[in-house]
Amino acid sequence: MTSFSLVGQDITEFTDPPSNASQIRHLDLSYNLIEKADGIKRFVGLRELILDNNNLSHLDLPLLPFLQTLSLNKNKIHDLSALLEELRKRAPHLQYLSMLGNQACPNELVAGDEDDYQNYRFTVIRALPELKFLDSRPVLQSERQKAEQHHTSFIMSLHKETICSTSPDPYYPVTPLPGEEPEMGPRGAGLFKRRQTYQGRNSQGNKFIGDGDL
Repeated sequence: MTSFSLVGQDITEFTDPPSNASQIRHLDLSYNLIEKADGIKRFVGLRELILDNNNLSHLDLPLLPFLQTLSLNKNKIHDLSALLEELRKRAPHLQYLSMLGNQACPNELVAGDEDDYQNYRFTVIRALPELKFLDSRPVLQSERQKAEQHHTSFIMSLHKETICSTSPDPYYPVTPLPGEEPEMGPRGAGLFKRRQTYQGRNSQGNKFIGDGDL
């Protein structure tokens, strides 16, 4: 396997790839200070990409149709949705992904984060259909099924909340006008006393009222 490594060189950018970049299959840039990795765009034949212990907040990848392994441990990635969208488009056959130590990856060892971490796994597993291993654990078929069920339940709950928030209250079918207080009628129906104010004997609103009534 053709490999290229720049481990522990304290570089902040990787913009000068080797001339044979398209032939490299294994690229290791771990333990640096990399914030931008634009040079990765030349490595179109990668099967394994190691970027652990850097300062990456996002990824801008080329199309990597052969990439199977991506390690991003201990970076500064916080937007999980943006990362997954990038991976879906650019690394469609990814099988091994590790994101431990990023803000986007909850720490399952911290009390109270266990559920957050499992929800994170469900999100990643559903987004990457060929994933076999995530962080420190394999992706089992049973977990993939639960990820689908979790997503379905989440969508249904959102739909239910939307219906509840937009449906009118059956006991108050009429919205009171400003300054009106509803009176409860049969079955709780809202009844309203309207106070009309007419200004002047010739106002349009007075055409049904005699002058003596004003």
